[in-house]
Amino acid sequence: MTRYKFNKQPNQQSTMKKFILFTFIPLLWACTNSSADISGYIGSPGTRISILQLNATTQLLLDTLHTDATGYFKYTIRFKQDEPAFVLVKTDSLQVATLLVEKGEHVKLIADTKKQNYTVEGSESSRLLQELNTAFQQSVFRFDSLNRVLKEQEGAKNYEAIYKQINLELGKVYVKQKRDALRFIYNYPSSFASIAALYQKYPTGLPVFAADNDALYFKKLYDTLQPLYPRSEYILVLREEYERRMNAMTMQTMMEGVTEIDFPDLELPDVNARKIKLSTLKDKVILVYFWTSTSTAQRMENNDLRRWYDKYAEKGFEIYQVALDTDKPSWAKLVREQNNPWINVCDGFGAHSQAAKLYNVKTLPSGFLIDKKGQIVAGQLSGKELEKKLATLIK
Repeated sequence: MTRYKFNKQPNQQSTMKKFILFTFIPLLWACTNSSADISGYIGSPGTRISILQLNATTQLLLDTLHTDATGYFKYTIRFKQDEPAFVLVKTDSLQVATLLVEKGEHVKLIADTKKQNYTVEGSESSRLLQELNTAFQQSVFRFDSLNRVLKEQEGAKNYEAIYKQINLELGKVYVKQKRDALRFIYNYPSSFASIAALYQKYPTGLPVFAADNDALYFKKLYDTLQPLYPRSEYILVLREEYERRMNAMTMQTMMEGVTEIDFPDLELPDVNARKIKLSTLKDKVILVYFWTSTSTAQRMENNDLRRWYDKYAEKGFEIYQVALDTDKPSWAKLVREQNNPWINVCDGFGAHSQAAKLYNVKTLPSGFLIDKKGQIVAGQLSGKELEKKLATLIK
């Protein structure tokens, strides 16, 4: 029986960067000069408040202050870099809120320490992040409730049936949260709040984005934010994370089937999201052809591939065409328009695709010929050189 391991953090996450600012506490945004003001009402008169700046992997105590006779406080933060700053506001007993403050902003915070909630004014981004965090709190509550029920039922006669049903419900909660987080990221790709969405983690230690193939989402967010904040350490950690996951996927692909075939195996999705494994093409001469649909010249060169395919397909020839594109909808639209009869695949990682790394692709287009014995007999070819070598393999 297949079982979700929701109570333990997957092993592949042991090297994942841990953002201190994304621990499970209320999150806030702010946005604007070389300084910004944070003010508001927290707790009772004389409440001690700590203001901490949260970097990607460390935290720095900026100041400690006390609320006045009305419970009011005010703090001015100075910026050293031209990027938003994550700021944690806490009392001795409660992490009140995490703010994302930008230069020139006047952030107003009102917190109810008994009910452990807050309101914030002066930042639309704060509202977005609070919305994100509130939705995740609801998911965590449901997740924890199911786990408590499961623990309470230990020893029951029908425990296996209960375990199966609750495990199924846990899976639904997890999948829904991931879909909601993705929707948020796609709606607000230029917001630092989307970084928080990528690093959501359940109290059990399970990340919402736990799989290595989630590298695509880290990569897309990095590509959007890096031009806006090229020196940000948050952006640097995003890059390190997607590169780590990409390397993990590459290693896994290299290990799979290593004793069965003499070429790097690929398993990539076609235009219908159906994964096609290269090694399933038995007893054929295969052209593994790397290209990009964004190039007009390479789109025209598909005419050569069609001519070769029409000439040799009945003699045991197949084309496994790998698009190194990031815009999969545009790629799929072109493939359908051209009505190419061979195998067309794309993972959406562009030049960072593990397929390109496995075959050490240096230029585009680039073709690799695999004979019927499963051996690579020619590589890094295109045009007439490729056609000439193909003719020698198929009689």
